[in-house]
Amino acid sequence: MKRTISAMVGKGSVNHNSRKFKAENVDGSRTHLNIDYCNENIKKVYLELFDEALERYNSKQTRADRKIENYYEKIRIPSKKSRFTN
Repeated sequence: MKRTISAMVGKGSVNHNSRKFKAENVDGSRTHLNIDYCNENIKKVYLELFDEALERYNSKQTRADRKIENYYEKIRIPSKKSRFTN
């Protein structure tokens, strides 16, 4: 099954995203239809999703410098070698 994760970068409004407030232009009779698909700590989610794969990856590494200690921290700050950096 394909999974994706998205997260806020920088300032954001959790109250806005979770609809904990009601703006003037909102029809209050329909707010019960709002859905939170997932509102969890991103670090915890990364551990749940990638911890097993990370253990398998690290078990195959013969060089200590190739092992990844914390996958979330590794991808949080792109490396200079990454093709995804600007």
